[in-house]
Amino acid sequence: MDTAFTEEQDGIRRTVRDVLARRCTPEDVRAAVLAPQGYDTALWHTLAHELGLPGLALPEAYGGAGCGTLELALAAEEAGRALLPSPLLPTAVLAASLLHALGTRRQRDRLLPALARGELTATLAVPAGTLTSALGLTGTGDGDGD
Repeated sequence: MDTAFTEEQDGIRRTVRDVLARRCTPEDVRAAVLAPQGYDTALWHTLAHELGLPGLALPEAYGGAGCGTLELALAAEEAGRALLPSPLLPTAVLAASLLHALGTRRQRDRLLPALARGELTATLAVPAGTLTSALGLTGTGDGDGD
């Protein structure tokens, strides 16, 4: 089994890391958190429109890049490394992936292209006390695998 990253995967990691090293300094993070949106909208524009991160794991039919969850995880890892305040995690990882998997065709057709372009951001909201069942985490929680 070969567990090495592909050239494309290494390129995603390197590109995101390089952009965030320049645009996500500790001072930038503090300023972004204090911005009305809670993130740097110019940096989000770069991440969305130039790098295509919100649509990285979405199919090309919806305007995504057609990559997989591993590529999205690599981008999210770099965002975490930089402490990037952005809508990447709630939009691309949570909302878009769940909408793609569980949304109606009408919902997917209407929402996924805008999410993939970064023109629309989203988050996952569930009623209080239901997160584990909403995510399908229905085991006993004691590590027994049931």
